[in-house]
Amino acid sequence: MENHFTATGIVFNRKGEILMIKHKKLGVWLPPGGHVHENELPNVAALREIFEETGITAQIVTAADHEPTLIELPLPMEILFFEDIEGDGLHNLIDLVYLCRAENCETKSQEIEVDAVGWFSVAEILELEIFENTRNSVQKASRLWDKKALT
Repeated sequence: MENHFTATGIVFNRKGEILMIKHKKLGVWLPPGGHVHENELPNVAALREIFEETGITAQIVTAADHEPTLIELPLPMEILFFEDIEGDGLHNLIDLVYLCRAENCETKSQEIEVDAVGWFSVAEILELEIFENTRNSVQKASRLWDKKALT
């Protein structure tokens, strides 16, 4: 069985809203993210995927209470493991989820993979068609965002 690595960004704007995409293939709302390319750092992949899917430039806000050094990569908020994601016994998915701050707010939807892009409050997200892990990650990100007073 192969392990595939992805990187996702839960992106907040200045109003405390979260950036979500409606995934064309899956038909559900998700935070932007995707596969880490060969030799690409996961934090770089998260920022690239956010921009490619939404047109938003973001920066990662570490969820840890420490100062990064020159040799330290930004820590993800969480690392999720999805076993046998296609049900065919071929691969697992390991998703590094980063807490992010938007540098701009005007979205542009990538037409190949994304049906829609939008900014939503946590309450609005919980009313959307989402996976349970997305619900849990969004709620965790919101608690961290509020706790660290990052807005």
